[in-house]
Amino acid sequence: MAHLSIVGMGYVGLPLALAFDAEGHDVVGFDTDARKVARFRRGEDPTSEVGSDAIDRSDITFTTSESEIESSDYYVITVPTPIDESGAPDLAFIEAAGETVGATLSDGSTVVLESTVYPGATREVLLPVLEEKSGKTAGTEFYLGYSPERLVPGNAAKGLSDIVKIVSGHDEVALERLRALYGDVVDAGLHPAPSMEVAEAAKCLENTQRDLNIALMNEFAFGCRQLDHPIDARDVIDAASTKWNFHEYHPGTVGGHCIPVDPNYLIWQFEQHGFDSELIRTARSVNDEFATQMATAAIEALGERAQTLNREYETINADGGQVPDGSGPTAVTVPQFPDDGPRLLVLGFAYKPGTTDVRSPVLRDAIEQLQEVVEVVGVDPHISNEAVRNDFDVPVQESLSVDDFDGLLLSTPHDAFRSLDLGAIRDRMNELPVLVDVTGTYDSDEAAEHGFIYRGI
Repeated sequence: MAHLSIVGMGYVGLPLALAFDAEGHDVVGFDTDARKVARFRRGEDPTSEVGSDAIDRSDITFTTSESEIESSDYYVITVPTPIDESGAPDLAFIEAAGETVGATLSDGSTVVLESTVYPGATREVLLPVLEEKSGKTAGTEFYLGYSPERLVPGNAAKGLSDIVKIVSGHDEVALERLRALYGDVVDAGLHPAPSMEVAEAAKCLENTQRDLNIALMNEFAFGCRQLDHPIDARDVIDAASTKWNFHEYHPGTVGGHCIPVDPNYLIWQFEQHGFDSELIRTARSVNDEFATQMATAAIEALGERAQTLNREYETINADGGQVPDGSGPTAVTVPQFPDDGPRLLVLGFAYKPGTTDVRSPVLRDAIEQLQEVVEVVGVDPHISNEAVRNDFDVPVQESLSVDDFDGLLLSTPHDAFRSLDLGAIRDRMNELPVLVDVTGTYDSDEAAEHGFIYRGI
């Protein structure tokens, strides 16, 4: 059995470490976050993806010490690859991991990168760092490959073993070593890519395709709201789905560590070579626009409530569909409430149901826009209150209470929110409450029957 070091113990690294450990490999889980490593050592799962029992039963050595990853047969790098404020790739974590690994490489070791990068980054960025830090040459003294992670947080039906694994190498020896390594833990099979660049591009394309399809549904939904006789985009999707070759996607927020990020890696790399990927860029803009659409839907619904109840508020014309600091395609009238105006409770801060991942820039942007107009409070049964406060800067409830609120914004359809009794909730909220459901969870007619002003996207 091999001695493996997994560098970066997050949503990707932890399941990998457990899978290799279960096959009898000697596994070290390395991370620079001492607090996270301490939790692993106590048998806790900070990701809520694998379960604390699995960690507690494992023989993985969790560490922050570089000395414990020395002379590994394999190094698997699974560190974050974010983008900067301009949308350009930020590979600082990969460079740091390369320096850490390079300092501990032995002759014959194999390094594989799983983090999402633009085509060419493994060869152009990671390889030079490894060679410089180790003093060794790839292909003769150590081996290098790329195998993109494909895990889907919150999807218990599709684990590491159930998803075909793309593998690629700097040379044939590296490729064969990765085939041997991943063949131990992946039952679905391996797909050897002809080059590392092909494997890198494949990961970017997978999530770019989803981004474009979601953008189409979002733009369609935005347009449906502007019609003289507005229609629910989800009703249209249900009807269109009856055709066998219609691909079903739904409008909604795009969050997490992949879909909002990976298209930018392609955009940036294509631009470096003189090509403007206009369609990919437009899809990103449409999906970012969901923030303003969400905030506008909530503010307009609360304005309708105030008007119906003869409550005090003013209106301003917002060019381009803007709420404060927002942008949008259509001019609207935005209510401006007094200081003691309506209170809105946001239900859910995870980017998808059943997860603890708060990487949701669209929701963060929507909340910032809402906070300029109304009082916003939040609740999420899966995420610590500290994490919500830190990432979204809103007061957080210890447990769900709708008392004295004027509206609800359902942003994450956790099971706990799907099962809410609208009638009971209605009786505890202020008069003529608002329900803004951007997830398509609740039926508009049912909400209206229970006395809510309903808005969806």
